[in-house]
Amino acid sequence: MKYSLSLALALLSTCSNLIAAETIHCNGEFRHHLQGFAADDNAIYWSFTSVLLKTDKTGKPILRCDVASHHGDCCIHDGKLYVAVDRKFAGAKDEEYFIYVYDCHDLAFMRRIPVLEGGGGVDGIVFVKGFFYLAEGKPRDSEQPFNRVHKFTPDFQQKVTTFKVPGKTSYGVQAMTYAGGWFWLGTYGLGTIQADEDFRVVAERLLGGSVGIYPLPPSEKGEVRLMIAKHIKKDNGMCAATAAPAVFRNGKLVWED
Repeated sequence: MKYSLSLALALLSTCSNLIAAETIHCNGEFRHHLQGFAADDNAIYWSFTSVLLKTDKTGKPILRCDVASHHGDCCIHDGKLYVAVDRKFAGAKDEEYFIYVYDCHDLAFMRRIPVLEGGGGVDGIVFVKGFFYLAEGKPRDSEQPFNRVHKFTPDFQQKVTTFKVPGKTSYGVQAMTYAGGWFWLGTYGLGTIQADEDFRVVAERLLGGSVGIYPLPPSEKGEVRLMIAKHIKKDNGMCAATAAPAVFRNGKLVWED
């Protein structure tokens, strides 16, 4: 009994404490689709390519911030929102790839950090056990049979190592989170990939998390739970998003009852 309680507490410590057990409808329409989202105890943060949106746990907007395209996936560390930004993808001639840092309280821009000079772009990002993990992009029609994920020190001044995650995808790993001792990688082409801490693939083609995925506290049985975002294309050409909880059960990610 003591072991089970300790395990549950450990799992909870790796997850956001924001418990959202029902479908969330993010209120609003946006020019570009959702790229990623993250949550803390107080709010959910949505990255819509050229807009950052802070909402309450029901999806009601609290703050909106227009930002430079292309803002991708995001994660939270120490009260700050870290966003993978690919300016080259947006057509900028003199800029490439950065991590933009915002204050979670008011979405105030704090700084930007250059990363992966000369690389293939950036997107999926997560902070785990004292390190940032950042996915490198690749062309849509790339024949490359793997996806790069780089491990960085907390200040992004040193790249510790690079992992090659097997699998043919479009654009590389789009969104990324960590729960239950596993990395969960949202992709175009292979759905959500489950990988161990050395990024060895355990399962793929799970429920798609390509536009956003973050951890929830485990179920009463200790099962991994994830909040997975869904892209909605409106009739007027604008974009919207919802999110729903999923549970990892019997080797599959399934929508929670």
